[in-house]
Amino acid sequence: MKRAKELAHYEIGWWKAHHRKNKEEFIDSMCRLYSLQFGISYNQAKQAVLLRVEAADWHDKAEEFEDNGNQAQADVFWNKAEECLFQHFELVEKK
Repeated sequence: MKRAKELAHYEIGWWKAHHRKNKEEFIDSMCRLYSLQFGISYNQAKQAVLLRVEAADWHDKAEEFEDNGNQAQADVFWNKAEECLFQHFELVEKK
C-alpha cells in the first residue's frame, strides 16, 4: 500500500509540474516515479525521462509538419521520436 501511495504521489507530482510548466519539478517527479516503479537508480531514471521529454519534442514537431501536409518531414520527426523512445524503454527495462 505504501508503494502504491508513493507512485500515485509522484504521478500527480509530474502532472501538476507539467501543468504549472515547472520543468525541473516535472523531471524530478518523473525520475522518482520511474525509479520506484521500475526499480532503477535515480540517475538511470533521469536518462530515461530526458529521452522521453526529447521524444515528446520530436512528436510536437512531427504533428506540426503532418498538420501542414508535409508528411515526409513529419516522418523524419516521428522516426526521431521513436528512436528516443526505443532508448528510453531500454533504460527502464534494465535492472
